[in-house]
Amino acid sequence: MSVLIAIASAHNTTTTIGQRIAARLATHIPGPVDVRPITEIPASNGIAPYSAVIVGSAIHMATWLPPARKFLTAQQVPLSERPVWAFSVGVPNTEEYAALEREKMEALVRKSVPQLRGHTLFQGRIEREQLAWPVALFFKWFPKSAKFGDFVEWEEVDKWADKVGEEMKEAMKVSK
Repeated sequence: MSVLIAIASAHNTTTTIGQRIAARLATHIPGPVDVRPITEIPASNGIAPYSAVIVGSAIHMATWLPPARKFLTAQQVPLSERPVWAFSVGVPNTEEYAALEREKMEALVRKSVPQLRGHTLFQGRIEREQLAWPVALFFKWFPKSAKFGDFVEWEEVDKWADKVGEEMKEAMKVSK
């Protein structure tokens, strides 16, 4: 089984999470697990060599990054022919907002990939220097809304990757 982890990352956190998932998957399944930026995956036959796909994107302005959304649309047919999982990386400031964001991002992915096997939302990392000036200005005016730092919960990433790895193993047994 070969797995593609297709990543849309703005500040490298999503890529780092994708690499961690790849390392965990490698302990569960035989075959390569490749982590590639979505922008480097050819539109025609780019996912053809892979038997499963995980798509991950950072969340900016309450949605996935444009390259990730374009990837889902452009690869809709090939994605429908293989098992697909997805993850989002954001920094929701409350559990209520996290649940809403998780639901919204899963719905976004399911528009192009109705057979999606699973989606999760991971906490990410955000630094003040990464913000566009209008957003930084907002946080300057409303400092209680600001939430800066590294919030990645690596145990949650590992737990999700292990779950997906077990699901992939089961899928391999069924397809034999």
